[in-house]
Amino acid sequence: MIMNSKSVKRICGVCIYVCAIGCETKTVEYHNRPSWHASLSRDLPSQEVRDDGTVVHYGGLHEKYNKPMQEYLDSVVLEEKNERTGKVTLRALFPEHVLDQTLKCLRDKEWDILFDQIISTKSKEMYLNQENGREEFDSFFATNRRELARTLQRIRKGIGFGDVIIQEDGEVSNYVLSPRIARDYTYRRVSFVREEQFLKLHSIQ
Repeated sequence: MIMNSKSVKRICGVCIYVCAIGCETKTVEYHNRPSWHASLSRDLPSQEVRDDGTVVHYGGLHEKYNKPMQEYLDSVVLEEKNERTGKVTLRALFPEHVLDQTLKCLRDKEWDILFDQIISTKSKEMYLNQENGREEFDSFFATNRRELARTLQRIRKGIGFGDVIIQEDGEVSNYVLSPRIARDYTYRRVSFVREEQFLKLHSIQ
């Protein structure tokens, strides 16, 4: 389980940003096409605008972002430590960031950071509204840390290589191990949800 429930979207490598430009909010999706996909379809558009105004930009697997987006990415500090208080602030823009941060917490048994900084607000509230919910949270991760880490590492490695299926459920993005490898894992699904401009861990199932 963790928080049994379900927005960076990523399909063949999709990154979604919501950018405020003046008073206008603009959604831009960056889709990274793997080379085999591009070679099979030579006349694919590099960009399109959907009916809802979302701008979809298609690029190669290693294509860099445009300059404004790259400058924004470079400006975000993913891990920041207050030298006076020692408090750590974590930020995530991509699923990979959330996966890496969670894996580090599993390795170091940092349940406070995982609870306070990484999981989604809804998941956190669910635990806080339960009697002994926080203790249950710590116990779940402590007891299952190795199996959880196996799943997170496999999803981290398999994004963009056909080993992970992306399913959208409202505001939640589910990253699911493909059936051909899922049988070897206790946990097979990791869900993410965007809160303002940052991404949070929503569930592991």
